[in-house]
Amino acid sequence: MHRRNFFLAAMGLPFAVALGRKWIRPGLAETIRPTSPSPLFFVKGVYQQPADKMAIWKARGVNTIFTVNGGGDVGVWTDEAIRQDLYMVREPRGIDYTGQKPSLLVVDRAAFEKDVGEPRLLAFALIDEPSNLKPGGTGITYEGVTWRPGEIDAIARDWSLGKKPLWINHVGNHVNNKYLEKIMSDYADSSFIDWLSHDCYPIADGGDLLLDLDGYTSSQQGHAIDRLSRWSGGKPQFSIIGLTQFDNAHGRQTTPSEFRAQAWSSVIHGAIGVIYFTFMFRPEFSYDATPPELVSELERFNSDIDAIEHILVDTLKGGRRPFSVLKSLREPDDTPGSGLPFPFEACAIRTDEGEYKIIQNLSNERAQLTYEPWGLFQIGFDPYQCRRGYSAAELSIG
Repeated sequence: MHRRNFFLAAMGLPFAVALGRKWIRPGLAETIRPTSPSPLFFVKGVYQQPADKMAIWKARGVNTIFTVNGGGDVGVWTDEAIRQDLYMVREPRGIDYTGQKPSLLVVDRAAFEKDVGEPRLLAFALIDEPSNLKPGGTGITYEGVTWRPGEIDAIARDWSLGKKPLWINHVGNHVNNKYLEKIMSDYADSSFIDWLSHDCYPIADGGDLLLDLDGYTSSQQGHAIDRLSRWSGGKPQFSIIGLTQFDNAHGRQTTPSEFRAQAWSSVIHGAIGVIYFTFMFRPEFSYDATPPELVSELERFNSDIDAIEHILVDTLKGGRRPFSVLKSLREPDDTPGSGLPFPFEACAIRTDEGEYKIIQNLSNERAQLTYEPWGLFQIGFDPYQCRRGYSAAELSIG
């Protein structure tokens, strides 16, 4: 069972059933719509926290809350987010939730337009993890998923008339599955969706932090960002990163260094935001089961992002500044710019002060990096260490 299904089951909510893209009226898929602007800041988000926890997350350095918690009052939730000076990404008010298979189309235009006019509401949140299996589904196919790409398009087209960015989250394991590329790329290339994210929980799911795919090694987040960015034509990307062992029946707790590797790998591959997933489902439900050591680590990461936000983000135009990625290659060649020897990956961000580099050791062991184009010779990295700076001297400190 995927994360969203765990949550729906815990809240006693039914799983939704979808239509298919082939049922959408002619001309819909070809409609051209300008993409909404990217965020003007680096989004440090947390997923589905109730109003009474917002002050805690504000103090931890988070700037955005994603989607209303199950059973929460959207008005109370919104008022508290504004009171805490937090941005929001959530479902719009005024949409149709009636019936066994709701249309989710706008039925109360006044309520919808009120949300459109709320400046702290960054984007509208579309259906979470639409590629999950519907009840009775036997595979991640157009017939077996909860919401087919075509129905997502129909809803997104309707909501897009408000000219508020639309955000959607996908199952990271589906994005990174080479056998699901057709349907997952079909979700991603919608002309009506502006911002995309994925969720990967490799440690809590009992899997591996790293993945060899598409000819290189990266975190599962790095691969998912690359794929969704490629399929969507370069639209803004977000990573949802797990901080808890949400089901104590399998997997284990993520360590601070493993969280750090996933977060910085997301940044290296171009994320404009990182969203924390902090639920516990078993043995009992909790919205925030973040261990103290991970609270400290995410606060450190938030602070580090704040210090370089002006480097990462184009605060006038929105989105990430231009950058290039050096992917981690298990069999590197000598071509400059082709990549770095495993276990290293990096990016170079173009700024007025020169190229700012971020280098991540993807391994849980110490390693040394030599990369002559950046003047680096046998620079030691601790397990999962990330180094950042403009010059070789800065990158060699510590």
